Amino acid sequence: MSRQDDIDKKGAKKHKNRWWLIAFVIEIIVIIIIVVLFVNEYISSRIGMIEHKELDETIVNNEIDEATVKKMTEGYKTIALFGIDTRSADMEEEGVRSDTIILCCINNDTKQVKLVSIYRDTYLELVNDYQSYEKATHAYAYGGPQGAVNMLNKNLDLNISEYVSVNFTALTEAIDALGGLDIELKSSELDKLNQCIDEQMRINGIQSNYVYETGVVHLDGVQATAYARIRSTDQGDITRTWRQRLVIQKMIEAAKSAGLSKLMDCIDVVVGDISSSLSKDEIIELAKDCFDYEIATTTGFPFTYTSPTLEGKGSVIVAADLETNVIALHRFLYDDMDYVPTQTVKDISAKVVSDSGTYNTLDLTTFQVEDDVDSIVQ
Repeated sequence: MSRQDDIDKKGAKKHKNRWWLIAFVIEIIVIIIIVVLFVNEYISSRIGMIEHKELDETIVNNEIDEATVKKMTEGYKTIALFGIDTRSADMEEEGVRSDTIILCCINNDTKQVKLVSIYRDTYLELVNDYQSYEKATHAYAYGGPQGAVNMLNKNLDLNISEYVSVNFTALTEAIDALGGLDIELKSSELDKLNQCIDEQMRINGIQSNYVYETGVVHLDGVQATAYARIRSTDQGDITRTWRQRLVIQKMIEAAKSAGLSKLMDCIDVVVGDISSSLSKDEIIELAKDCFDYEIATTTGFPFTYTSPTLEGKGSVIVAADLETNVIALHRFLYDDMDYVPTQTVKDISAKVVSDSGTYNTLDLTTFQVEDDVDSIVQ
C-alpha cells in the first residue's frame, strides 16, 4: 500500500468517526428534547388536576401608600399558605379552619424565601359585616380562602392576591414520596408525637409505627406530619408553628436532592389534595425557579404577645401591640424601613388593646428576627 493510500484510508476513517460523533451528539440532543417535552407535559397535566379557585373579592386597605404597594408587589411575591383542618378530600368543605397560616414571601431578585407563621389563635378582626374579632383560624372557617386572605390583608397591611391550601393527606403522602425526613426529636416530644401518630393514622388511613428514639430520627410521612401537629409541649402553638416550618424546610431540602422519579411521584400524590388561586401558567413559572429558591430566616407572628383569656373567645394570642408588630413585619418581609401603618391597622390595634389590656412591648430599635424557636420574643 502506497503512502498516499494510507493517508486516504486514515482520512476516511477520521471522516467516518466524525460523522459517528455528530450523529451521537444529535441523538443525545433529541433524547434531551424528548425528556424535557415529556416532563413539561407531565407537570402541566398534573398541575391541571389542582383544584383552582379564583379570589375575586380580595380586599386591601385603600390607605396603603403607593410606595408600600410598589415595594410589596414589584420586588416580591407573597402567597398565603393554609394547612386546613379537614379529613375530607373536599378542599372546599364548609366550616374548615386553617390549622396552619403561613406567609410565603419570595424575593424576585435573590430567590430568597421568608416564611412567617401567623399564630392560629391570634386575636384579629375578620372581614365581615359585623367587624367581629376572633381567632385568626376562624377566618377560613367563616369565609374560606377568600375570607382568610382578606383577614391577612386588612390586619397586616398586605396586598396578597394568591393562596395555596393543602390538607393533612397531602403532607403525609408528599413526605413518603420524598423518602421521609430526618428530624431531631426531644424526649419531651415522644409521648405527644405518638398520640398524634395515632390520630394521623385514623385521619389518613395510612399505617405507620410509633417512635421511641430521640436525637436525629428518620420519620415517614405519618410520623413527620404528626410531629408538625404537636401542640401540647413547650410554648404550645408557638412551638408547633416552628415545627411546621422545620418540616417545610426539610421537604425542600429533600426535593432538591431527589431524582426525577421521586419528584414525579410526589407530584402524583399531592395534586388531588391542593386548592389554589394560582393559574397553571403561574405555577409552572414558579416551578422553573424551584431549585434556585433558598429558605432564609423563618419566624412566627406576632413577635411580641400575651396569652389572655377573653370572655366568649377563650385563650387567645394578643399582639403587644399589633401596630408595632406590623411595622416589624414589613421590615422583615420587605426590608421596608419607611413603612407607616394605615389608619385601619392603627384602629384594629387600638381595639385589641382595649379588649385585652395589652400594650406594646416591642422595641423596634433593637428587635431582630431569628429562626431559633428559643429566641421568639414574648
